[in-house]
Amino acid sequence: MDTTEMRRLFETHRAAEAARDIDGILRTFVGDCFLETKALGLRSQGADAVRAAYRQQYFTAFPDLAPQDEGIAYGDDVVAVWGTLRGTSRGDWLGIPPGGGSFEVPFANVVPFRDGLMAGESIYFDLASLCAQANIPLERIREAAARRRA
Repeated sequence: MDTTEMRRLFETHRAAEAARDIDGILRTFVGDCFLETKALGLRSQGADAVRAAYRQQYFTAFPDLAPQDEGIAYGDDVVAVWGTLRGTSRGDWLGIPPGGGSFEVPFANVVPFRDGLMAGESIYFDLASLCAQANIPLERIREAAARRRA
């Protein structure tokens, strides 16, 4: 894909995220897509798992989650996007009750493309800073993530 096509598709993806339109998000991905949260060591594979991850790990836990993209770089069938991730802990995250605090942390996403769609998304952020700002116990989140990986 050329950079214009990748950017257009990624912008469509971001718009669907902002609208909390999980079906719209999934339309930007290939069928066997992945969503990888590097800070938690969690990888969801396949459309059903990615749907659940968006619903449970992001939109329920942080209903106002909002990435502000500040830069983008292109490679061969891949984009890297970075910026500031903002949100408020309002719902359970991996089974851990909300802390109620708001956070603002740097993030980066790496998005490979395949067959004209996004193959998946790897998300990087500082888990310790997010938890401290959101009043969520870091060790409990790490333990919950470890249980999911097992």
